[in-house]
This record gives sequence, C-alpha cells and structure tokens, in this order.
Amino acid sequence: MIKFFLIITFLLASTIVQGQESRRFPMEESSLLWKITGPNMESDSYLFGTMHLIKKEYFLFPRKLKKIVSKTDQLVMEIAGLPNQTDVMKYITLDEGSFFDFFNTAQIDTILTWAKANFFMEESVFRSAFSKIKPFVIIQMATQIQFIGKTESYERIFSEIAKNKEVETKGLETIEQQISFFDQLTNKQQVEMVMSGIRDSEKSIDLIIKMQKTYVSQNVDAIYQVITDDGGVISEEKLKFLDDRNANWIPQIMRFVKKNTFIAIGAGHLGGPNGVIRLLEKKGYTLTPMNL
Repeated sequence: MIKFFLIITFLLASTIVQGQESRRFPMEESSLLWKITGPNMESDSYLFGTMHLIKKEYFLFPRKLKKIVSKTDQLVMEIAGLPNQTDVMKYITLDEGSFFDFFNTAQIDTILTWAKANFFMEESVFRSAFSKIKPFVIIQMATQIQFIGKTESYERIFSEIAKNKEVETKGLETIEQQISFFDQLTNKQQVEMVMSGIRDSEKSIDLIIKMQKTYVSQNVDAIYQVITDDGGVISEEKLKFLDDRNANWIPQIMRFVKKNTFIAIGAGHLGGPNGVIRLLEKKGYTLTPMNL
C-alpha cells in the first residue's frame, strides 16, 4: 500500500522525569482510548488512536468519547484542525518542471491508461489537471476515490466538537512538515511509488480494508503490525513514518499534558515497541486502557 511517509521537527521538553520500564510487546490490552497520568500534570489527559481513512461501518465514536473531548482544555491532533485547501495546493504543486518529467514514455502511457480507467479522464484533461502536481498526489486520489461517500472522519468530528465547546486546538506538526518528506525522495523513488501503486492498486485497497477491520479490534499492537508487516523487514521509510515521528512528538506531548488534554493521532502510532504509549511510559507516565 502506498502510505504517506511524513517528516517532522520537534520541540525540546522542558521537564525531565524519571524513566521506567514500558509494557512488553505485544501488549495484552486492547483499547484505542488511554488515560494518561504522571508527573507535573494538573489533571488526567487522554490519548486516542484514529484512522484517517475509515469506512462508516468501522467508525467507533460512542457518546463517552464526545463527552471526554468536550470537557478537555485542549485538543491536540497531528494537524491543528482541518487543513485549508489553499495551503494544501501550495505544498503539492511543483515549483518547476512537470509531473510528466518524472516518467519515461512507456510509464506515461501506463499512467494515462490507468487514469482513464480510474478517473475517467481523457489524456488532454489529465495532462492539464496534473502537469504541475507532485507525483504522489495521484496515488492518494486513487485510494480516496474508492471510498467516496463511504467514510467518516475522526478529525472532522473532533474539530467540530472543539469549535462548538470552545476547546483550543493544537497540532503536533504542519501540512508543510507532513508533505515535505516527499520532497526528500529521489526522482527514482517517486516514480517507483507511483508505478507500484498503479500495479498493485487492488492489493492496496485490500490492505486498507484489513487495517480497518483490525482497527475495530482496538488492538493497537496488531494495527502496528499490519502497517509494518513486509516480510519481517521494517524499511527506513516506515521507521521515519512511525518511529521517528513518535519520538519527535513525545517532547510536545509532555508539554501539552501539563493540563487536561485530549490527543488524537493515528492508531498506528500508539502501538509497537517504539509507539507513543511505550515512549510515554519510559518517560514516567502511566497509561491506562479505557473501555469505549
């Protein structure tokens, strides 16, 4: 599956706490919602695992969750609120050259055939629409188009609750930081990402469904394993996508939870040996699974 590999900067922690042993991997508990308690905290905070693209049948949002978010002092997500489309366009548009400069003639023919079958676009229309767009965008669109009208969004609902209850919303990273990873890929890597997505499009959809079904189990270590399962090999890109971002988020989270905070991030970041749950435990925090 073509994933969004992201890169971020981080803030230094202002508090140093005594480390402790984290729970073993894989954990026995299954929960998407965790209560955080620990040093220098005025009150409890909460950590919740979302899925950014999820079919309505797998969407878990009980009244209890809405109540908790409504009563917190601040909502923290990967990005603060829903992204502005103007900002998104600014970062997914090529500064120079064309989308088609990345590919050879045979690859372009394959892309145009695939685009006509998936987007119902004739060549002239596709060339006009995508000539200045970064390559990874068409893979994102191809995935999302399969689920139009069938999905729900945690980020949208959390943002609406925060707005209605006047809860301050903050982000762990920005759109620019999320998209910037692709700018570090070589042209060869970007081409392979697109061509692989085209060749294995059905496999990609199947994997997304598998992730969503695993999500319903609320087993965050199992979700992590689905994301990272690649013949037992964890690629450098996946380490950046998960482990590096997790580590960079911890100093910010430690600062945020000094007051009552609800943190909503992708569920794949909660589990794993270097997931947010275990990293916080190593910093001296106690994380308790809660029933939804």
